[in-house]
Amino acid sequence: MSYKSLWLIICQLVTFSLGLLFILSTLKPSWFEGFIDKLEMGNSEKVHLNFSNRSITQEKRNNNPNYKFGFTEAAITAMPSVVHILSKQNITLSMHPFFADPLFERFFFESESFSRNNKKPGYQSLGSGVIVANGGFVMTNYHVIKGATELKVVLAGGEKKQAKVVGIDPETDLALIKVSDDTIPNIVFAMPNQINIGDFVLAIGNPFGVGQTVTQGIVSAVGRDSLNLNTFENFIQTDAAINPGNSGGALVNGAGELIGINTAIYSQTGGNIGIGFAIPIETVTFVLTKILNEGKVSRGFVGIQPADISNEYSENLEEYGTYVRSVLKNSPASKAGVLPGDIILSIAGLQIKNSKHFLKTVADLEPFSHAKLKLKRSEKIIEVRISIVERPIFN
Repeated sequence: MSYKSLWLIICQLVTFSLGLLFILSTLKPSWFEGFIDKLEMGNSEKVHLNFSNRSITQEKRNNNPNYKFGFTEAAITAMPSVVHILSKQNITLSMHPFFADPLFERFFFESESFSRNNKKPGYQSLGSGVIVANGGFVMTNYHVIKGATELKVVLAGGEKKQAKVVGIDPETDLALIKVSDDTIPNIVFAMPNQINIGDFVLAIGNPFGVGQTVTQGIVSAVGRDSLNLNTFENFIQTDAAINPGNSGGALVNGAGELIGINTAIYSQTGGNIGIGFAIPIETVTFVLTKILNEGKVSRGFVGIQPADISNEYSENLEEYGTYVRSVLKNSPASKAGVLPGDIILSIAGLQIKNSKHFLKTVADLEPFSHAKLKLKRSEKIIEVRISIVERPIFN
C-alpha cells in the first residue's frame, strides 16, 4: 500500500469521526456534558453562569470592587461632595404645606422644633446638597433654602462654611448656592440619558440630621411626570431608602457618578416606604448651566394654561388630547387671538402630546422669538403667529 493510499484512508476516518461526533453532539448533547465538565474542572479561573448565555472569569471578579466590597468605592468617591445645609430664618417657621398632603411629603425639615411654630431665629437643619462645580457651587432643592436669610454648609468632614444663594429655579425645585471655599472637590456627573430601570443606585444625604448616610437601591422607573410636585417634571423613581433630610442630596450610580438630586418621597406616614423621586442629571445640568451662564433660568412663555381632555371625549379627537383651559390677560396668546376651549395641535412644528408636553415645548423655545401655533376651533384648523416671551417666576 502506497503512502498516498494510506493518507487518503486516514483522512476519510477523521472526516467520518468528526461527522459522527457532530451528529451525536446535536442529537445527544447530554452524553458530552460530563466529559466537558471534567475538562473545565482543571481550570479554576473560569466560572460559568446559567443565564443570559454569559460567562465570567475569576479574574473579572477580582477586578470588580463591588463583588466583594459592595459599593464602597462608589460611596468613597461621592460622599466628599455631598454636604449638609443649615439655614437661618427670622420668620415664623410653620409646617410645610406638603406635609398636609397624605400622599406626598417634602423633605423640608428634620428637627422636631421645625415642625412646630418657632419664632426664634436660629440655624435649622433643612437638608442636603451636592458640590457640582469647581469654586464651591452647591446644587440643592429650592424648598430647602426657600426663605433663608443666612446659609451654612456642613462639609463631609464636619467643617462649617458660609454660603450664599447664586440662583433659583422654583419650577424644577432646584437652587444653586456657593460656599466660601473653592478647594472642595466637586462630584463627577454621569453621562446624560444613560439611566436604566434596574440600575443600582446610592442615595447620599443627611436624613433626620443624624449625619451623612448612604442607602442602596435600584432605579424603579424613569420619566415620572404626573406627580404635580413641580411645573416641569421628569423624575427618577428609586427604592433606595430616602427620608426627610435627604432632600437635595445625591443619587449616584455604581461608579459614584451623579445621576440625580433627591427631592421627594411618596409616603402616608412621613417615613420611607421604598418610593422616592430624584431630579435627573439632564435637568440638573440644564439649570446649572443656565444659572452659571445667564444668572437665571429663562424659558419660553405664551400665557396659555393647557389641560388634558378626559378619555371619554378624546376618542372623538383622534390623537389630539390637549386644549386651552385659560388664557392670561395681555399675554402673547391673548394678543394672538387664542381662546379658551381651542384644541392645541402643534407649536413651532412640534405636535403636542399632552399638557405637560406643551409646557415643556414652549419652555424650550427661545424668549423674544416667534412661533406658529396650530389650533382646532370647532371644525376649523387655524394657525396663528405667536410671540414667545420670557416665562415669569411662579414662586
